[in-house]
Amino acid sequence: MAKTTDWKRRALLAGGALAVAGWVKGVPYLASLGQPDFAFEDIPGLSPFRRLQGEGASTAGAAIFAGLDPGELDNDADDELEQFVRTNPCAAFFGEESSNTVPVAMFSDFACPICRVMDDRLTDLAASDPNTFHIVRHQLPLLGVASAVASRAVLAADLQGQYREMHARLIRTPAVTDERFIAAIAKNLDLDADRLLEDMQSDAIDRRLRLTAAIADVFGFIGTPAFAVGRTVFMGSIQTGSLRKLIADENSNPCLIA
Repeated sequence: MAKTTDWKRRALLAGGALAVAGWVKGVPYLASLGQPDFAFEDIPGLSPFRRLQGEGASTAGAAIFAGLDPGELDNDADDELEQFVRTNPCAAFFGEESSNTVPVAMFSDFACPICRVMDDRLTDLAASDPNTFHIVRHQLPLLGVASAVASRAVLAADLQGQYREMHARLIRTPAVTDERFIAAIAKNLDLDADRLLEDMQSDAIDRRLRLTAAIADVFGFIGTPAFAVGRTVFMGSIQTGSLRKLIADENSNPCLIA
């Protein structure tokens, strides 16, 4: 009996020692799981922009100019916008105004379910980490007429200062093609509905959609969601922790407006 008891005691001690050793070695490994190691690749002709490798799932698009009617395409204008993107990509992604926070551009489609997930993650991250980054939203309607109508509606609402309010309404009913329904939403938001419907067909909205399409063309965004975090671009989903770390990394890689 004594020998059996000694054997059990030695086994317990040995097991405890192994457990401690495993814990000491394992904790750094487990901690490293929360610190993603990013892999990047250069983008020819667009240095110092870089592409994040190994991004998550995305929703493939159908056509880069889905937000525009075929008769509206103007190759000369599109070539001009593409040249603007190549010569001043920071302004194309993030606008002409400079900021002290990291800019994050998101390209989305109302019919893209992954876009809704990423929009929520970005919004939650902005609430938890205020004053570290700011979001610039691009509409890239690749998935049909309803996406194009919704995109024009939120861009027109933006001209009246209610992009997010219109976006919140339309994201719940993304298959909207009836402008009367859009007008009803606009009135409910206390927007000028007549002006909104007129702005939806305006040259200003056309140009915003064309510019977004030109960016997507230059950087190879063939689906949504797509992102530019500072000078790092990628397509698809990314976990909140990775997104937070990428934004922190981009603090030392500012995107300057020419």
